[in-house]
Parts: sequence; structure tokens; C-alpha cells
Amino acid sequence: MNGQEYLDLLKTRYSVRSFSDVQLTDAELDVLLQAAQLSPTAKNSQPFRLCVVQSAEGLAKIDEATRCRYGAPTVIIGAYDTSVSAKGLGYETGDFGDIDTSIVLTNIANAAAAENLGSCWVGAYDSAIIRKNFNIPNNYVLVDLMMVGHSAEDAEPSPRHEQTEPLDTLVVRETF
Repeated sequence: MNGQEYLDLLKTRYSVRSFSDVQLTDAELDVLLQAAQLSPTAKNSQPFRLCVVQSAEGLAKIDEATRCRYGAPTVIIGAYDTSVSAKGLGYETGDFGDIDTSIVLTNIANAAAAENLGSCWVGAYDSAIIRKNFNIPNNYVLVDLMMVGHSAEDAEPSPRHEQTEPLDTLVVRETF
């Protein structure tokens, strides 16, 4: 894949809010998890921890915490372990775990697009319910949920999908 092909992939990827009930194959899930494993992390600390939820019981527990599953047959809970995440190094908030896990979730979303799967990054959830329902240790920080699956036939991008600010608004050179 060259740079233009990657940009084309990014242009076609969108937040899917309507999934079919067809479960991911093991091979499809493996690609997503390998994309996570290959993600860069600060000091190669690899603090991210993922919980793959696919069972009816597990998905019902997800539904207790969010209205934003959109019928996805697979949910990946993204968190990081504060006991292994890199700290300091000039980052203003001090802990790279959230950045590292965000990179992982982004790579999962892009790998899903490459596999012709849909994904939707969800931050609207009750963290206390997710913690309780999935026995998340106290030293783990929840980052977000990634809904993944085959897009429903009626799935389409949000009308805002193609609204992007011009590069000269987003990027400056040498100084702000």
C-alpha cells in the first residue's frame, strides 16, 4: 500500500452506526488484534489492555453502559495499566497510557476498514458499569470502546463525515 492508497482508505473509513448481526471471523478479529499488538507505545511499554466482548451475555453488559453499540457484534474495551504505562517524558499530563491506547484503537479502526469491516469509536458510556461488569482492575484506566463488525446494508457516513477544516487552518509551520 502506498501513501495515496492509505489516504483513500482513511477517506472511506467512517463511524458505522448500523451493524449487521454477522459475527467477525477468527481471522478478521486476529487482524485487528495484530494491528493493536503492532502499535507504537511510549518507551515500548505496551500498557494497553483489550477486552474482546462477543457473547450475547457480554454484549448485554455493554448495553447496560451505553446506547451506542449500534448492533455491533464485537466490542473491544480499551484500557491501560497504569503500573506499566510510561510517565513523564515531557508530556504535559504525565501518563502516556491514554495516548498509547488511543493509537491502538485507531489502528484497530483502520485495520477494520482495510478488512472491509465497520467500526465506531465510542466514548459515551458509563465507566462504573463497564468496570463492574467486566471486572476491570483499579490500576486500569478506561479509554474507550470500539464497536466492530460488518456494516449493515443501510449503513452510511454521517453528513458531517466529509466536513474537514482546510489544512492551512489545522497546520502552521515553525510557530503557532
